[in-house]
Amino acid sequence: MFDGIKSFFSNRREGRIEKYARSVKNPKAIKEDRIGAIDFFANEDDPSIAVPALLLRFEFSLEHGINDTKEKESAMAGIVRHGDKALPFVQTHLKSTTRIAWPIKVLAKIANEAEVVAALKGALNFGEVAFDQAQVDKNYDVLCYLRDFQLPGYAVELAHFLRDPDERVRFATAEALIEQDDPQVAELLEPFLADDSAENLRIRRAALDAFAAKKWKLSRPDALPDGKLPPGFALKGAGIEHRP
Repeated sequence: MFDGIKSFFSNRREGRIEKYARSVKNPKAIKEDRIGAIDFFANEDDPSIAVPALLLRFEFSLEHGINDTKEKESAMAGIVRHGDKALPFVQTHLKSTTRIAWPIKVLAKIANEAEVVAALKGALNFGEVAFDQAQVDKNYDVLCYLRDFQLPGYAVELAHFLRDPDERVRFATAEALIEQDDPQVAELLEPFLADDSAENLRIRRAALDAFAAKKWKLSRPDALPDGKLPPGFALKGAGIEHRP
């Protein structure tokens, strides 16, 4: 009899969890129902139940910005209360979602810098995503975040995105590389110095500024005749300098 009672309450709890999870991820749910569902998970002591469900709230935005922010802040607080126990679930979520802004806010509150960097690297999609705009946008966003961190030994791997069809992705990659204290970066960006194509205009300018400011040396200065440099730059020996 006791086993039957235990099974009854277990099934009832599972039913409530499934019901509330549907409400959390439904932008068309009645506001009070969705808020109640968020509160249910925010007070759930098992992170394996609470965190994945609360992360679902970051998958959409409401037209009413204030309400949207309040709900997301409640979801974030419910995740953060689990501390580092929430980390594996956030890391897994970042790999699959294309809505990364709020999960990264959560990450910043529960993880150290190395864990944040590892999660961001894990969120990059190195596959062929040119026809999936959401994945392209996600890569761009992740690269923008990575710009703020040192990534030892990662420059060559990161340079994969210098070949991306999306100019924003290429430019964000160049910016992230320029911020690295890595001697390989100059070699990776050197081909853009002579690239006067319209699609790489911003990258070329950023690379020229970096070579001049950081006094990087060119591996093949003969391949970059002074006449090919845009106004404001000049070739000097094996380097580039700003010219008024």
